[in-house]
Amino acid sequence: MMPEVRELRRDFLREDGPAALIRLDDGAAEPLGEAVIAIGAFDGFHIGHQKLIARTVADARARGMRACAVTFDPDPDCVVGPGPAPKLMLRDDRLSALRASGVDAVVVVPFTRELAALDHAAFFSDVLSPVMDVRAVHVGCDFRLGRGGASTVEVMRAWGAARGIEVTGHSLVLADGSAVTATRIRALLAEGLVEDARAELGRRFMMRGTVGSGRGQGTGMGFPTANIAVPAGLVWPKDGVYACLAELDGVVWPAAVNVGIPPTFAGLPGASKLEANLIGFSGDVRGSAVSLAFCRRLRDSRVFGSERELIDTVMGNIQDIRDEYGESGVRIA
Repeated sequence: MMPEVRELRRDFLREDGPAALIRLDDGAAEPLGEAVIAIGAFDGFHIGHQKLIARTVADARARGMRACAVTFDPDPDCVVGPGPAPKLMLRDDRLSALRASGVDAVVVVPFTRELAALDHAAFFSDVLSPVMDVRAVHVGCDFRLGRGGASTVEVMRAWGAARGIEVTGHSLVLADGSAVTATRIRALLAEGLVEDARAELGRRFMMRGTVGSGRGQGTGMGFPTANIAVPAGLVWPKDGVYACLAELDGVVWPAAVNVGIPPTFAGLPGASKLEANLIGFSGDVRGSAVSLAFCRRLRDSRVFGSERELIDTVMGNIQDIRDEYGESGVRIA
């Protein structure tokens, strides 16, 4: 049986967010007044981020102030890191998730090497004070700001205490005794543990892309596939075959998805790293935007001894997914 619409809307980040979106590189923004803020990159917007935002919103409501999420574009490690880590979500999805989190505004700070060189005092006075009067700050206990990460929570707390700004560093959320972080979730996905990643993300891991042309073999074998190109820089789950849910034009379908170039077809023209068979759907999807939410990993990719063995295995995978989710689409938008 397909999940309920509310769950699907959450998985595909279709929840509407009323929060204002303020990009500091767009010019002068209308001042927000007194504010309680959370600061972070928020890649993946996982359960740790969600708890931090919930605490920020609760504090703001208790004080009668606005709640704001302050984030960066691009992610700081794309500018100052030794090499950017692959991202768990696209920038626009990250901002959508923040806007739907309960805050009143999402403030996007352009991240540059010049910004990275500022200490916390300059960051608050030069960057944030023109748009808000910060009265309280919520961050993770491991948060660092400025050149070399010199502005720790303790340094910021001492600075804030002299100015009537309360700075709170929250303990990280744990799962199986370890802190939930974007790095940890990337490691889970690298092992194909999409169900564990779902528990820590608070929703199914999702990839978005555009359907292009493929090899064409799938149609002749009875399981036509959409060959999906995704933007560079995103996390990929471990190669293999997965049970997924696929959103196309606001409708979600069960899907069998192969991640990685199938060994049987390696080297052939049109080989794709992401192929999806949308169960119950018929029609031409070339050029369409498709999103995939990963439910569970079914098996490794492998070379088959014959075409018949390949067809029987793939059709068996498709039937397993059909038995679990049916073959009807569910409209979510």
